[in-house]
Amino acid sequence: MKYSQKLLFTPGPLSTTMSVKEAMLVDLGTRDIEYQNVTKSVREKLLKIALASKEEFSVVLLQGSGTYAVESVLNSFVSANDKLLILANGAYGDRMAQIATMSGLNFEKKDYSMIRSLDLAEVEKAVSESDATIVSFVHDETTAGVLNDIKGICDICRKYNKKIICDAMSSFGGIEINLDEVKPDFLVTSSNKCIQGVPGFGIIYGRREAFEACKGNSKSLALDLYDQWKYMEDTDGGFRFTSPTHVLLAFDQALDELEAEGGIPARAKRYRENQKLIAEKMTELGFELLVDPNEQAPMITTLLVPEGLDFADMYEKLKAKGFLLYSGKLPKYNAFRIGNIGDLHAQDFIDLAQAVKEYLEEAKK
Repeated sequence: MKYSQKLLFTPGPLSTTMSVKEAMLVDLGTRDIEYQNVTKSVREKLLKIALASKEEFSVVLLQGSGTYAVESVLNSFVSANDKLLILANGAYGDRMAQIATMSGLNFEKKDYSMIRSLDLAEVEKAVSESDATIVSFVHDETTAGVLNDIKGICDICRKYNKKIICDAMSSFGGIEINLDEVKPDFLVTSSNKCIQGVPGFGIIYGRREAFEACKGNSKSLALDLYDQWKYMEDTDGGFRFTSPTHVLLAFDQALDELEAEGGIPARAKRYRENQKLIAEKMTELGFELLVDPNEQAPMITTLLVPEGLDFADMYEKLKAKGFLLYSGKLPKYNAFRIGNIGDLHAQDFIDLAQAVKEYLEEAKK
């Protein structure tokens, strides 16, 4: 079966370059030194772009989606002697709580508005009053597209001697994050977001002493973070179990393309410009933004569905023209989302807005 190529205006998986796709056209042996050198190189590049010192931080690749990586961290780092505080302002904070519940972890969850960034005064109140030893939060909560203050939250957590788990799934690579400065114990992202690779593995940054603290905690074999890290360290890039070889090759190419673009600062600039452009174009067409522009992450734009508009029909009509929006609806809000990340540029958003305009004009007839 053949599929037509579309532009993915989604928060990931997303549109990738042809050269990233072509990188997967090579077969390598998962235990061969040539492939392990790829993994070694990828880990070194990841530490470099995160501005993370090798002495304090390490990075682990884990087969599966980003959620696998989040679950691995929660199950391995939150020991029987710990309590977890989850700061949730969207579906991905809720997902952490779901993992914690199913894993039998000792935790509490504080819920906040999904259309507002976490207020630092409220964060400090929650952290200071909690007996939790570990705090987790999402940096870019793509439920509505709000950006939380990673440095501010990490500073508060350290002030009260709390350990930190940050889900930076949709932000890392598209926003500058200096790990040596913000110093979370763990920060999690994945291969198919702002680095612009394809789905297949999660990426877990962690302080070396935090990895050591995971030893013996996991109740899962495949998601045992300590064992995955130790094996990768001891073998200089090896995976314990079958590795997504083609995905790693694509990701290595994507990292090179990130550097060629000018690194994370240049990519962040493009994403910000994409977001600003589509927000302006869509508001000109009568759509209303759900999130305050001052709290909006550049990765996604969330728009309210105007009264009388059949979003499902618009989605299908745009899809037929090669524009794929994010189809998921938000709880509580009649809204939809347009992803601004991936191999998308200004003309792509101009073309999308024109297609939306044509749809609206046709719908009026």
